[in-house]
Formats: sequence, structure tokens, C-alpha cells
Amino acid sequence: MDEIEQQGASDKMSSNETQVDTQAQSTTEVKTKRKSMPDKQRLKQVAEYHGLRVIAYMAIFAALDAWVLASDLLLANVLSIIAALIVGNYLAGIFHEWGHFAGARLAKSRSPIVPKPGGTFVFGFNMEKNTSNQFLSMSLGGPIANWLLVALVVLLIPIDNAGRAALFAMVFGRAVGVIIFEGPIIARTMNGGQPQQELDRQLDNGSLDRSQVLGYVTAAAVWLLAV
Repeated sequence: MDEIEQQGASDKMSSNETQVDTQAQSTTEVKTKRKSMPDKQRLKQVAEYHGLRVIAYMAIFAALDAWVLASDLLLANVLSIIAALIVGNYLAGIFHEWGHFAGARLAKSRSPIVPKPGGTFVFGFNMEKNTSNQFLSMSLGGPIANWLLVALVVLLIPIDNAGRAALFAMVFGRAVGVIIFEGPIIARTMNGGQPQQELDRQLDNGSLDRSQVLGYVTAAAVWLLAV
């Protein structure tokens, strides 16, 4: 009896081990497949990933905004403001990263698309293999895209209620924060600085956290002025 139970346990363990090995092999194959994808195919995958999320975020905000216009309820306004802040923050991140990507590709930089879409990231940038001019083109693309987003919001969305004002305020504040952090890196690189050193210098002196705080403070101030 003991031998039968031991054999059954052994078979079960062997089955579990086989299943784990199969899953691990499958995961490895998926990762290898992603890495071996042509650059254009990965670009399409990332574009679809971000595009669908932008549509979903905007649809949620539009629905809440319509509720505000139809009812002007306090709950509708509060939810609209919260949605606007989330959507504005996401849009700012998406435009910023795609702006960097556009700048990198315009300068023919080594900028491979990420193997797996996630967050707002689009590509990698090799500091050692790309030139300072290519770095500048990539760097300028981000802030330019952020201010393009600000212009689009102003042109396409009337700032006539608290939720819409929150959307504008967030994209404006994020654009200001980007300039505070990335502006000095761009300026010093233009004056002969080494891109990696200038980036590290800006990261080490706490500018990233400071720029984010100042960006959100700016957003809050703009919202208060707009409502």
C-alpha cells in the first residue's frame, strides 16, 4: 500500500515538474519570438497598445463630461475632474514618449522598439552608439510633443467646466515639468556636454522629483485660475 501511494506521489510530482518545464519553455519561446519580431511589427504592436488605451481613457472622460453637461450634479463634476486628471496625465506621458521616439527616428538614431508594450515606453536609446546631435533630436521631441498636446486641448476642448479645466491644467502642468527637468539637459548638451553625463547629473541632483512636484503645483494653480 505504501509503495502504491509513493508511486502515485512520484507520478504526481513528475507530472507537476513536466507542467512547470512546459510553461517555462512556452514563456521562453514567447520572449524569444517577441525579440525576433521585425521592428515594424513591434511598432505596430506598441501603437495598437497605446492607441486602444488612449481611446478607452478618452471615452470614459467623454462619458463623464456628458453627464456633467446633462445634469450638473456634484458627483458628476467630481468624477469628471478625477477622470480628467488621470486622462491628462496619461496623455501627457504618451505624447512625451512618442515625441521622443519621433525625434529619435527623424535623426536616424539606434532606437529599437520595446519587445513588449507596457506603460508609456516605446523604444530604447543607445547612448554609446548614438551621437550628441541624435540625442538632441530625441530629447527635443518629448517637450515639443507635450506642448503640441497643450495646443490640441486648447483648440479642441472648450475650457468651460471644472473637468475640462482639470484636463487642460494637467497637460499644461506636465509640459512645464518636462521643461524644468529636460530643458537643462538639452541646453548643456547643446553647449558641448556629454548626453549621458548631463542626464546623470540631472538625475543625481534631484531634478526629476522637483520637476514633477512643480509640474503638479502648476497644474493645480492653472486649474484654480480656470474654474
